[in-house]
Amino acid sequence: IVIEPKEEKLTYDKEYVISLSDWSDEKPDDVYRKIKLSADYYNFQQRTVGDFFDEVKEMGFFEAFKQRKMWNNMAMTDRDLSDVTGYTYTYLMNGENPATNFKALFKNGEKVRLRFINSSAMTFFDVRIPGLKMTVVASDGNYVQPVTVDEFRIGVAETYDVIVEPEVNTAYSIFAQSLDRSGYALGALTYDKNIIANTPELDSLPILSHSDMGMDMNNMDHSGHDMSSMDGSMSKDKPMDHSKMGHDMSSMMKEESKPMDHSMMNSEMPMDMKGMDHSGH
Repeated sequence: IVIEPKEEKLTYDKEYVISLSDWSDEKPDDVYRKIKLSADYYNFQQRTVGDFFDEVKEMGFFEAFKQRKMWNNMAMTDRDLSDVTGYTYTYLMNGENPATNFKALFKNGEKVRLRFINSSAMTFFDVRIPGLKMTVVASDGNYVQPVTVDEFRIGVAETYDVIVEPEVNTAYSIFAQSLDRSGYALGALTYDKNIIANTPELDSLPILSHSDMGMDMNNMDHSGHDMSSMDGSMSKDKPMDHSKMGHDMSSMMKEESKPMDHSMMNSEMPMDMKGMDHSGH
């Protein structure tokens, strides 16, 4: 469903809806059962002993061991990207598989709007049109400040609208590779239905880091905590002096027997979340 504005602010000559999806010939109950038996049943890009030795050469044994231990404590790996992969999925573009190839035709000189929607069950796609810049003009049905990109990532149920200006007599591939690089959806943006561009190669597998999992302590904002006045108070033989931490603990203790006044919890309490730094989440 395309909801058009009362007044169109964008100028273009033609538009296409590009629906990305995933399909398996397996019965859904079978897929679910296999994932319940083993969460990485469909993941054939697991780490090997060779990968560990490569990390030892790069960062030393103890650092490499530390990294592996942290992942093991989470019962995860740095290649835990998708529960269901191209091992069972075929990735589709407007219902067409990469062999049948969906085609979006344009006439020379036309400006084309492509409305991308990720209608898959659980696949994230990285989308690009090699050799052609895309100007993102809308996201999830809302206009945005136009920004020109080479590639964008689209999650399940997200939409992005882009405008492209193909060169004269030039064919392009609309290439949407799955996040885990186990397959891709493919279409053609071309001036002639009989002429299609070469299919790009899949990119290398992304490797997760601890910062991807929200565990990068270096990016946490400690600016509001003055630790300088603690003066080594956390040493083993010296108890911590809470009086130097900038908190008056005595006033808190005085109120311990006083019931909380819930009348203050009304709509006038400040609940503005805009000023909070969510960049670490």
